[in-house]
Amino acid sequence: VDKGQIFFVWAIVQTLVPMFSGGFADRYGYKKTIAASIALKMLGYILMATQREFYPFLIGCCVLALGTAIFKPGVQGTMSQSLSTKNSGVGWGMFYMLVNVGGFLGPPLAHFLYGISWPMVFFGCAGIVSLNFLMLFTYREVHPGGEQKGGPWQVVLLTFRNFANVKLLAFIIIMAGFWLMFQQLFDMLPNFIVDWVDSSSLVSALHIPEWMLQPNSQRGPQLAQEWMINFNSGLIILLVVPLSWAVSRTRRVVSITAGIVVSSIGLLIAGFQMSGWMCIGGILFFSVGEMLASPKMSE
Repeated sequence: VDKGQIFFVWAIVQTLVPMFSGGFADRYGYKKTIAASIALKMLGYILMATQREFYPFLIGCCVLALGTAIFKPGVQGTMSQSLSTKNSGVGWGMFYMLVNVGGFLGPPLAHFLYGISWPMVFFGCAGIVSLNFLMLFTYREVHPGGEQKGGPWQVVLLTFRNFANVKLLAFIIIMAGFWLMFQQLFDMLPNFIVDWVDSSSLVSALHIPEWMLQPNSQRGPQLAQEWMINFNSGLIILLVVPLSWAVSRTRRVVSITAGIVVSSIGLLIAGFQMSGWMCIGGILFFSVGEMLASPKMSE
């Protein structure tokens, strides 16, 4: 129950704040908002590493979520101002590939660090996030998409005015339904894998090394849930750029609709039985749908 409450509050902050922080990124510049987000994320991870009570830990999660929510508009705003109509399809695909490089490296690193201790997981994340400050030295400021005038309340007012755009609001609702599946894949499916999925036949057939395994007294050595979920990021790293190029001339609505359908089927396959093979198959199927829909949504 505690874990569910933490995920719930974290998801609210992580997903609702960008609708407002995006306006501030346009107003005050992308580089400044990225710098602020890095500092907040480091603080959030440090709080999570040092707090032992429920609410102080939850506050740390919310600070992390706030930092992440501020980070996204700065980075994606930079992308949108740097790409043209000619290269936006492949450009967003390449962006999505790089996002998933981090997604691929993160879970195994966390798996290794919690072999030392749980606080080390969060301290390690804070250290890695701090490296983004070094990357900011290579960042050449991009002119923001919004007007550089008005105070904070004018920015908030403009945001609410944008919500009056019926097409934009409909698109946000559609995207919300699509991204809800990611909460299931990354937050719920790992629990299901640990509690129910039997990957012992997969482990023996593929001769998976011990450092990728998780001991289980009932089912024998199992492929760690971090590595099972990583099939998602791994396939995206390999295929999202060529797939984005292949569908670059496809109507966006067609590609997004196909992606939502394929992802939905993949998630059902992954979560409706207990076979390790079927679970990985569902994750891979989901990943194909994600590659069809997500870059096109950003575009």
